[in-house]
Amino acid sequence: MSGVQKICLNNLNINIKNALIVGIIIAKNSPRTFGAKKQNGVLRGVMSFTLRDSDVDTINIDVWGSEYFVITFYERFLVGDVVEISSPKISIKGCGNEAFRPQVSSPFYLSLNEGSSDVNIFGGDTFSFYLPLLHIPTKPCAGYCGLAEVLKYTEQTDNVYVDLLVVVKCVQPPKNIKTKMGADMTVRAVEIIDNTTPASVLLDMFEIDTIQRAEDWRALDSVLFIADARVSWRRSLRVQCCSRTVITHQPHTPEAEALRLYMSNQASNGGEAAAWAAWSGERPCSASVAQIRDRLISGTPFCATIHGLVTHLDLEELLTTTNTNVEDIRIKFADHTGEISARLPINVFGDTFGYTVDQLKNMSQDDRASIRWRLLLEQCVAKLAITPPRVMVLSLRRASPADPIPLY
Repeated sequence: MSGVQKICLNNLNINIKNALIVGIIIAKNSPRTFGAKKQNGVLRGVMSFTLRDSDVDTINIDVWGSEYFVITFYERFLVGDVVEISSPKISIKGCGNEAFRPQVSSPFYLSLNEGSSDVNIFGGDTFSFYLPLLHIPTKPCAGYCGLAEVLKYTEQTDNVYVDLLVVVKCVQPPKNIKTKMGADMTVRAVEIIDNTTPASVLLDMFEIDTIQRAEDWRALDSVLFIADARVSWRRSLRVQCCSRTVITHQPHTPEAEALRLYMSNQASNGGEAAAWAAWSGERPCSASVAQIRDRLISGTPFCATIHGLVTHLDLEELLTTTNTNVEDIRIKFADHTGEISARLPINVFGDTFGYTVDQLKNMSQDDRASIRWRLLLEQCVAKLAITPPRVMVLSLRRASPADPIPLY
């Protein structure tokens, strides 16, 4: 195109009319359509993405056009693509929409309009220069919030956004859900952990691009820097990706490498139960129900091993719950000092019985009852992690004569 000049993001100004900008897509948001504004009977739409062209320079970009054009654009260009943008409109950022966009370095934003701007996959000689930029966080990695602090938020906390440096513990399969407005959408939950607490937190993702990217994330190896995750309550505390969120997979920072090394050492030194014991400053010693309940009052996290009767284990909860992302079921233990309720994570249930949630749901009621009676009203030993008021089962098995029974 005649008169086109290649411009780096740090040299933009509103007087440039025919800029050519090259960079890597680091985030994008789903298309939105406007039903009340039609041109020639065609619905209008908009989507946005975030571009980076150096270690520090990032910018947000809006794409406007017909519904078909915007949806096609969203599906064509993915996070990690290096693109060249021709003749964008350069505007100064305002205050109105910035609260709903990723935080970027540029004082400008770009608008691409159907028919007047062009975007293509970049195939130049400098292509490889842009690829490492995908692994640089958009915010200082040292300023992240630990999950231990996130877990202190109460259900009344609203509109809180946090930066997280975490390791992927488990990537759950995508789920199809209905919104409150009756629309169908896909959500994927990722269980995340860090070095501030052994407790895990669930990260909900709704962007199709991000859901697909999660297929490549590896348990206990993939590190994520998550800028501006939203704290949410859905039966329990979770964090969510939103229009402000940027996820950097395998960030190239010393903090990320230190966290990965920490998790590797933890896995080789006793796993989750050992991590809870080290974090609480004690081994999970045998305790009675009464002792556990007394310590719950103190509000201090601790570990314990309980030897007691399983008095409640309702597998039908898996069928009746309205939460499509159910992570645990209720279980109760009793001994000569009383009874206590706990949550049995689905992964611990699977380790104990050898069945997945989907397998259980597809069984007959009689088969589920048979599995349930393997432990119900049987003497069992369970390792518990307690972060008051939550009691979580780390491991569960039937008791043997060698297992100690607390007498007080």
